[in-house]
Amino acid sequence: WELGRAARDNSLALLSSAVTGSGSINTVVWNPLAHNRTDVVTSRFDNPIGAEVRVLDHDGAQLPALVEHDGRSVSWLARDVPSLGWRAYRLVAGGSASGWKSLAGNEIANKHYRLAVDPVRGGAVSSLVRDDTQLIAEGRVGNELAVYEEYPAHPTGGEGPWHLLPKGPVVGSSETSAEVRAYRSPLGQRLVVRGRIGELLRYTQTLTLWHGVDRVDCATTIDDFAGEDRLLRLRWPCPVPGAM
Repeated sequence: WELGRAARDNSLALLSSAVTGSGSINTVVWNPLAHNRTDVVTSRFDNPIGAEVRVLDHDGAQLPALVEHDGRSVSWLARDVPSLGWRAYRLVAGGSASGWKSLAGNEIANKHYRLAVDPVRGGAVSSLVRDDTQLIAEGRVGNELAVYEEYPAHPTGGEGPWHLLPKGPVVGSSETSAEVRAYRSPLGQRLVVRGRIGELLRYTQTLTLWHGVDRVDCATTIDDFAGEDRLLRLRWPCPVPGAM
């Protein structure tokens, strides 16, 4: 893996230097897939560059940009990067790039999805709609953390807990309330959920819908955990007929 990564990075660095030429182009976005791709890309910097930055495409048009991490990263939407090809972008001083700003409510949306969470149920996803179709099973919630008690050792073999043998009971994040905050940016909308399951753990969940991207981005961080012999699962109950 390390040899392959080094070969890839060195190759892309050499190819990118040929694309940038005199250095007027700062960033080259590569697409290794077998189809064209539109997605959010991020350039990261060791030193803060501030919000006064513009992102220009190869034609010189300014793109909406998002500055995060105290000015150490700039993100934008790279549209239709060709298969096995690239697009080049320039980051120049001046402009009106911005970060995440507060948004009212507990719902976010783009042209592909509408997503809502319920603060009373641990900030879990109470609704996820695409093309007027509800993707969450009736009466259930998605993005829910579930904590299972496990056997400290195999009940018959006597081996360690790596067998993942839950014995119950199950405690879910939807059984308590959580703090939910909504945000918007030039690139999309986001919900940040902060909650806890009793005294066992604290968690932060981030759900993002990017403009122009047909995907729901979800990240869960366990901020604090106490105890042992617990199995932690993340549940998305989808209404698939006949599925368990």
